Amino acid sequence: MNRIHQVKDKLCAGIMSFSLLFIAGCGGSTEPIKPQTKPPRQAADSSSMRAPTLKPAAVKPTPKKTAKQTQAPLTGNPDDQFEVVDYVHNYEIQQPGSAGRTEDEFMAMLPAGPGVNSTSFTVIRSGTETEPNQPDSAFKLPEGFTAIKEAGYSPQGLPNRIRCDGDYSEMVLVPAGVSLQGVVAGDANAQPRFSVYQDAFYIDEHEVTLEQYRRWRSEMIAKKGKIPEPAVNDMQAANFPAMGVSYTDALNYSRTMNKQLPRETQWEKAARGEQGFPYPWGSGRPLWQVSRQPGQIDPVASFPGDRSPYGAYDMAGNAREWCDDWYSKNAYQAALALAEAGVVRDWLGPRRAVEPSMRVVRGDQKSWEAWKRTGENMRTPPADVGFRCVLNLKSAPTDTEKTNTDSAF
Repeated sequence: MNRIHQVKDKLCAGIMSFSLLFIAGCGGSTEPIKPQTKPPRQAADSSSMRAPTLKPAAVKPTPKKTAKQTQAPLTGNPDDQFEVVDYVHNYEIQQPGSAGRTEDEFMAMLPAGPGVNSTSFTVIRSGTETEPNQPDSAFKLPEGFTAIKEAGYSPQGLPNRIRCDGDYSEMVLVPAGVSLQGVVAGDANAQPRFSVYQDAFYIDEHEVTLEQYRRWRSEMIAKKGKIPEPAVNDMQAANFPAMGVSYTDALNYSRTMNKQLPRETQWEKAARGEQGFPYPWGSGRPLWQVSRQPGQIDPVASFPGDRSPYGAYDMAGNAREWCDDWYSKNAYQAALALAEAGVVRDWLGPRRAVEPSMRVVRGDQKSWEAWKRTGENMRTPPADVGFRCVLNLKSAPTDTEKTNTDSAF
C-alpha cells in the first residue's frame, strides 16, 4: 500500500511540474507562479514567468496604395466635382427617346446667397397638380397650328405644346411674364442685367433640322420663286440642325410656316427661364450621358440634360442660332433706359442697323452659358449658325414696325 502511495505522489508531482512548464512557456524558470491582483509596473524580463508581449510597432505592414495615388489630380472647381459610385442608384440620366413620367421630374435650384455652392440646392417637383388645368375656351391658335392635348394646359389655359402643320415641328409654351435678361458680371455686351416683360409665345422644341429645311427648299423650287441656298452641312444626316443658313433664308422659312424668328429676349427667356439661370438646366455643371464639348454638333435633342425649363433642347450646345434683332454692343444699356418701374416691356431691340448687316446670334462655341450673344453678318453666315422659330400670340405688328423690319433687306 505504501508503494502505491509513493507512485501516486510521484505521478501528481510530475503532472504539477508539467503544468508549470506549460504556463511558463519555452525556456522559462521553474519558479512557481505567484498570484497577482494588479499587473506589474515594469515589463517582465527574460526570467519572468509571463509570456513576452509583441509590440505592434515592431510590425511594419506594407502600405496599401490609395485611390489618390492611382488617380490623376482633379482640375476645376472642387465644389462641382462628384464621386461616381456603382452601389447607389438614386437618380439616372434619362436616355434620348426613353419614356418618362411627369411626376418623376424635378428641378434643382441653387439658393441665393453668398457662399452657396452646388452642395446646397432646393428641389422643386413637377407634375404635382391635384387636378389638370383646363383649356381656355376663348383662346384660338392661328391657322396651321394644332394643340397637343396630351401635353396638358398651362394655368392660363394655353396648350403646353402645339404642332406646326407646315413643318411638323413641335413647339413649347413660354408663358407671359417678367424675366431676367443679361448678366451682372460677364461679357460687356451682355450687361447690364435688366427685367423684361413679354407676352406668351411658342418656340420650336429644337433647331430646324436638315430634313425640314430640305423639304421647304424643295417646295420653294417647285413654286419657281426665290430659291434658298442649301445648308452648308447638307450632306449630314436628316436629324442634324441645318447650319450655314443666311438670316434671310431663315426669316423666309419662318414666314412660310406662319412663324417668326425669335427676338433675343424671347430666345434668352426660353433658354434661361424667368429667373435667368446661367444654363438651360439651371446652375452648376452639365450632366451629359456621353462626352460632349462646346461647339460639338450632334443630332437635335441628343442630350436630355440640355433642356430648358420650358422644354426646349440644345440652347446651350449644338448650333448657334439667329435672332431677329440688329446687333449692338450697347443694346442692353439702351433697353434699360426704357424701363418703367424697373421693367422693360416687350423690347424689340435696335430698330435699325448699328453695325452694317450684323444680326444677333445666340449660343457660344466655347462654353455653355445661355446669356452669350454676338453679332454675325446676315448675308455671309458662319458654318455653325442655324435657327429655330417662334409663334407670337400677340396681335400683328403695327405698320411702323413692319416698315422697319422690312428695311433690313
